[in-house]
Amino acid sequence: MAGGHKVRVLDNSFFREKNKAQKMHERKSRVRIVHRRRLIFIGIFVALTAFFCGYQIIHTHFLTANLEAQVKNARSKLDQEKQTRVNLKQQVKQLNDQDYLQKLIREKYYYSKDGETIYSLPSTKTNNAN
Repeated sequence: MAGGHKVRVLDNSFFREKNKAQKMHERKSRVRIVHRRRLIFIGIFVALTAFFCGYQIIHTHFLTANLEAQVKNARSKLDQEKQTRVNLKQQVKQLNDQDYLQKLIREKYYYSKDGETIYSLPSTKTNNAN
């Protein structure tokens, strides 16, 4: 017979057990492959989720730190403005006082009362013009 060997499988318990064992081995191998793929997929999903959550936490931390710095800066400016307001209120109160107003005008603009003479003395500050 040239090239046509026909092999016939016997249908007995040995071959049935062998085929059954081979099918079970193929099935277990297939299950292992499926489980490995699922495990890899779940691992990638968990890693991506952890990365995303970590990024969100770090990003939120930086935003919070930035906002806290802005709040601190704004509070500092507010305190300065409150102090300026207090000083201006005090100045307005003083300017409403006639004695203080007369004293200020005499000092700043060299005004004098009737019969009063003003002498201008050199100041203790020296300007170096180099």
